[in-house]
Amino acid sequence: MTTYPDPSRSILQYISPYQPGKPIEEVKRELSLTDIIKLASNENHLGAAPSAMKVLREKLAEINYYPDGAGYELKKALSDKTGYKPDEIILGNGSTEIVELACEAFLDEGCNAVTGWPAFFKYRIAIRIMGGIPVEVPLKNFTHDPEAMLSAINDKTKLIFIADPNNPTGTMVSPSELEQFILEVPENIVVVVDQAYYEYVPPEKRIDVMKFIRQGRNVIALRTFSKAYGLAGLRVGYGFARPELVTAMNKVREAFNCNMMGQLAAAAALDDDDFVRKTVELNREGLQTFYRGFDNIGLNYVPDSMTNFVLVDTGRDVILVFQELLKRGVIVRPMRGYDLPACFRVSTGLPKDNEYFIEKISEVMRSFI
Repeated sequence: MTTYPDPSRSILQYISPYQPGKPIEEVKRELSLTDIIKLASNENHLGAAPSAMKVLREKLAEINYYPDGAGYELKKALSDKTGYKPDEIILGNGSTEIVELACEAFLDEGCNAVTGWPAFFKYRIAIRIMGGIPVEVPLKNFTHDPEAMLSAINDKTKLIFIADPNNPTGTMVSPSELEQFILEVPENIVVVVDQAYYEYVPPEKRIDVMKFIRQGRNVIALRTFSKAYGLAGLRVGYGFARPELVTAMNKVREAFNCNMMGQLAAAAALDDDDFVRKTVELNREGLQTFYRGFDNIGLNYVPDSMTNFVLVDTGRDVILVFQELLKRGVIVRPMRGYDLPACFRVSTGLPKDNEYFIEKISEVMRSFI
């Protein structure tokens, strides 16, 4: 058989594909199980916002049409809800796509972008795709270290990504500390504040990004409908920035990147405050169940999560723990790819699922004694 040369770009040798949480159906096939609890992907186990489900049922027959490429109705709904102007809003196929758009719009080949580490894996992928260099600053006590990140900036820095709160640790810096960080970043650098878990953060701990955008600073705030609104399968993210930054990202944005059903569902879900409140309350209860269970087992974990997950340290090869949990019908997320070889991340679920997980992780950890 003829061997042809590899046509792929040389930069791909430095990129590892993003590995999502293991799907339920895959575990069922592999282990011949019927009942699976997936607590690996930070999904909303209450389901989708009821208002979103209603509009999806009403509009399903219209999927033969292309979506509104400009996202007029969703941007208007976001504007009415948040106070940002439509020209300060960009839509994405999940907030992950806007990470890519920021790199495509602002990162020149050979330049760098500063991030924390471990932090959301997509940052390093998006930076590398554009021929950029990820400068990954180690977390301090599992939290972004703004002072060290400032020290990592040089004349080649074009972008900074800071997750607020951070995935996979669930931590965040204080609003005052993050505000001071933004003020000290050189004006020519774009600061991307990733707020994918914004709704789970108590209001008093949220940073006011709008004031920086009103000042004309190069700041982008990312949010999503995948988490608290329960629309992960529709992939709708959005970002806020001054109009000039939005215009630049729209130049590299794929046409019709935000699908019709996603736009409709997201616009409807924005008004479903009761559903979001129930989601946040359920998550708070789930976190407390986890903390009590981990304390009883003697497992180390990162406390006071500002998200819908907890990072847990098993003290051993996490794949062994992961596999034992799989046998018991529980899917969590190993963190080996985040240079945390003994850790897994577990998302909160329904009360019965949280209790079942605690029962099974206790059983698994005892089996190693």
